[in-house]
Amino acid sequence: MISPSALPSLRPRSILRNFPSLLLKPLPHLPFNMQRFALEKVLYSAFKTPLAEGEMNFLQYKWLKIEITDLGLVWFFSCGPQQQILIKKQVKSDVCIRGTLKSFVLLAAQKEDPDTLFFQRDLTIEGDTDLGLEVKNLLDSLEFDELPLELIFALRMSAEYMSIFSE
Repeated sequence: MISPSALPSLRPRSILRNFPSLLLKPLPHLPFNMQRFALEKVLYSAFKTPLAEGEMNFLQYKWLKIEITDLGLVWFFSCGPQQQILIKKQVKSDVCIRGTLKSFVLLAAQKEDPDTLFFQRDLTIEGDTDLGLEVKNLLDSLEFDELPLELIFALRMSAEYMSIFSE
C-alpha cells in the first residue's frame, strides 16, 4: 500500500496553478506545420494593421526567437518583404525573448506592463537588444480592443486564470 505522504501534492490550488502548463504540454510535440498554421492565424489577426502600415518592416531580414521556457517551445519570427509573417522552426536569431507561459500571456493580454516583466526578469532579451526593444514597442502600440473578439476573450480569460492561481 502506498502511504499518503508518498503521493504528490494534490491540493486543488496546486493542481489549478499547473493546469495551463499541463494542458499545453503536448504542444511541443505537434508537427511544426500545425504549430505554424495556428500561429499564423493568430499573428495575422493580431498584427493586421501594423503589417499593412509597414510598422513591422524593422523585422525584415531579422529573426526574433520566442522561447516559452516552461513548455519547451521555441519559434522564430520575421517579416517578409511582402508584409508577410515568416515562421520557422530553426534559424539563427538576431534577438531572443525568453520567459514563461504566464509572462507571455500577461504581456499579450496587456495585464502586465512589458517593462515590469523585463525588469523583474520574468521576460529576458538576449542578442540585439535594440531589435528586442522595437518588438516590445510594437507590442505596446497594439490596440488591444481592435483584436478579434475571440482572441481578446481567450487572452483575458487566460491572463485572469493565471493571475488568480499563480504562486
